[in-house]
Amino acid sequence: MRKFTPRTIAIASLLAAAPLSSAYAAHHHRMEPGGMSVEARAILDQLQGVKQGIVEAMDAKAITPEQEHDLMVQANSIRSSASGGGEYRSLLGQIEDLDQQLQDDSGGGFYIGDGADGGYYPNG
Repeated sequence: MRKFTPRTIAIASLLAAAPLSSAYAAHHHRMEPGGMSVEARAILDQLQGVKQGIVEAMDAKAITPEQEHDLMVQANSIRSSASGGGEYRSLLGQIEDLDQQLQDDSGGGFYIGDGADGGYYPNG
């Protein structure tokens, strides 16, 4: 059984509190002064938040170096797609999946079951 430290709980709470789906709905196809679309900026901002969560989880020793590497590779792949003008709803879905994987890897994911059969099981 994993021990939940206050820092791990805080990281999971911060990640769960960031509503990812509203980033797309907030500004539809507008351009920022720098030439980047508002959608692309929102994707990159959300991704930066998840990457910060990965770093904090690693610092808190909630994930292994291998997990951190795999998560960062996925994050960098999403970043490349966002910079190249990828489909924003799809990219948001990928970020949400990455965020859920981080939560699962760090022990902060949502679990289903009541433990009556001896355990809880990750949802997803």
